[in-house]
Amino acid sequence: MPPTPRRADEVGALLDRDEDYDEDPIGDPPITVSRYRASIRAVLGVRTPEPGIVASAWSQRETDAFLAGSRATLRLVIEVIGHALTTPPADRGGSGGVD
Repeated sequence: MPPTPRRADEVGALLDRDEDYDEDPIGDPPITVSRYRASIRAVLGVRTPEPGIVASAWSQRETDAFLAGSRATLRLVIEVIGHALTTPPADRGGSGGVD
């Protein structure tokens, strides 16, 4: 079993291989439909992280800012997924990111 992709470029490469498979379906697909669903559910299950031990040196304002930023990031990720699931796919050559 190949190592789990952990960086955006590694996940992107896996998606590229899966798109290539769509063009030339030989062997097993790199990503199955159930894996796509599981990955989306995993993202939807992510919760705002606790600041951790370093937060003991933070002011309440810094802690609040960390938590607000974390919540905003999660909301954006979910919004982007929802958008991607309900709109026509972008060109493969595009950035695929949010500007």
